[in-house]
Amino acid sequence: MGGWAADPGHECPAALASGLLAAGESWTEAVEAAERALASPVCRENPWCVSWALVTLVCAGELVAADEHSLALLESHPGDHVLLARACLARCTGDLVTCSALLDLVRHNGTVEIRSAVLYWTVELLVARDELDAAGAVLLDDGLTGPLLLAAEAVVAMAAGRPRDALAGHLACGEALTASGVLNPAVLPWRSSASRAALACGDTEQALRLALEEHTAAARWGEPRALGRCLAAVAGASPPHGEDLLIYERAIRLLDMAHARWELAEVLCDYGDRLTAHRKQAAAGEMYARAAAVEIGDTVLRRRIDAATSGAAAREPVLTPVEAEVARLVCAGLNNREIAARLAMATRTVELHLTRVYRKLGLAGRRELRATRWAWLHRETLRTDREATGGGRG
Repeated sequence: MGGWAADPGHECPAALASGLLAAGESWTEAVEAAERALASPVCRENPWCVSWALVTLVCAGELVAADEHSLALLESHPGDHVLLARACLARCTGDLVTCSALLDLVRHNGTVEIRSAVLYWTVELLVARDELDAAGAVLLDDGLTGPLLLAAEAVVAMAAGRPRDALAGHLACGEALTASGVLNPAVLPWRSSASRAALACGDTEQALRLALEEHTAAARWGEPRALGRCLAAVAGASPPHGEDLLIYERAIRLLDMAHARWELAEVLCDYGDRLTAHRKQAAAGEMYARAAAVEIGDTVLRRRIDAATSGAAAREPVLTPVEAEVARLVCAGLNNREIAARLAMATRTVELHLTRVYRKLGLAGRRELRATRWAWLHRETLRTDREATGGGRG
């Protein structure tokens, strides 16, 4: 958005915030500088200062503060920079309808300086809605330039089934960003995108290297959304054994914490695929991923999930109502004796029910059952015998 402050030590607090964000360092100092800028009458009168400060807050995960400041600025200092910052905020939280509406408004009325960011995000949204022809037309707009043009071309290439072109585009984008001093994956996660493209090309070694490099950079910055996204890339590039499921689960918790619904939906879908590779139950997590995809309006992701789950219902392991309740209580932290008392049954009976749960869900034991609670048990998406035949929950 309009360039980055070359000198993080510049006396303007907005320039300081921008420089620290670009470098991906000193999260606390960056947020404090952004807050000072938005409290400064001088900075509030400068559109670029406002833009730098708001984007710093969004990329630092300070979404409530960014929302409050941008709403106040719409009242006192309305302008395209504030609208674009609100579009960035909506995109980060998966509110793609609001993001699209704001981008359309700024795209037609905005200044030349902010068009590249507007057009890049527009391409992302069009690709998510499976409107590749429209996305390709945006690429021809002369307002889309520099690293964002390279990134947008790579996004379209990946969606069009050209992963080698996508990989080359993301790597070129990364080189351009690095040359301009933008090192923070919270600004643009080119490495994790390149990792996915490398994986599609069959180059798992490069995919893992890129994902790990991004994780190192994201850890320096420390924002949950950036960390969750790159951890998912690490998990995706890792072989389907060992720690890959645990890494996915850490990524999901971080993305959930960051309210990053768009990334969360995609990672849940990836996690479902990996569970299937491990011969574990995946349908419930995919159900939540599909609901999220429908809610945010990601047509491509919804179709991908539908294809993955087509015909899966007949193959899905079905728990009886009692087995589902025993599993839920295990995930709530109760031991077998406490569960027996709660359900008025013998402890041995609880153990037998748990044995069947583990076998049906392909789990090794209590630890694995508890590790999966975030996705399906707490969201009450377990199928039971009664549900499978059209009845209610028991």
